[in-house]
Amino acid sequence: MSVLELQNIIKNYPDGQNVNEVLKNVSFHVEQGEFAAIIGPSGAGKSTLLTIMGALLSPSSGTVLLNNQDISHLSKKKQTEIRLNQIGFIFQNSDLIPYLKITEQLQFIQKISAKEPLNAKKLLQQLGLDHRLNSYPNALSGGEKQRVAIARAFINQPDLILADEPTASLDSKRGREVVKIIQKNVHQQNKAAVMVTHDERVLDLVDTIWQIEDGKLKKIKNH
Repeated sequence: MSVLELQNIIKNYPDGQNVNEVLKNVSFHVEQGEFAAIIGPSGAGKSTLLTIMGALLSPSSGTVLLNNQDISHLSKKKQTEIRLNQIGFIFQNSDLIPYLKITEQLQFIQKISAKEPLNAKKLLQQLGLDHRLNSYPNALSGGEKQRVAIARAFINQPDLILADEPTASLDSKRGREVVKIIQKNVHQQNKAAVMVTHDERVLDLVDTIWQIEDGKLKKIKNH
């Protein structure tokens, strides 16, 4: 069964007298244990699509199913609960809280979770951050910050991981390390993950590749 399924998604924005159709009848699915990538040129609709997948934006029409539940038309409060407990986000700029130590970043998420979270210290150690547990974000390298962001995304054991250009601020070596960590955790924990990326050097690490162009999505690589 698909963890996430998009059915006939359309997203329009008013543009003066006209309507700008950003997503045109897009359908998509990702299953447990599958790491999918979405590629495409700037302005093609990648970020809009990921935002709709994460229940941060509602489509103009169509259905977003997470574990077979339509999440696209729920109340804002219910969507917030779903994002907290069922979706993990990894952003391109890590978005860590500057005044919290690394372990505290994860503990903050744990406190407001309805699920049984993973052990924060153990997860950080698995990601090679055992020497950084009491550090603040400003003491970390870009790669270390992204590893903390990955830990934060996985800590509540969400069903779906969404990664928005996770290698954008990293060099090629660090970027590949970060995507390998996502891949490993997705497969080991049997999660579903979707990564939007411009970085073609990491595409060998994903299971499926989808391409978006002019608001239309098609699969170009299967398992």
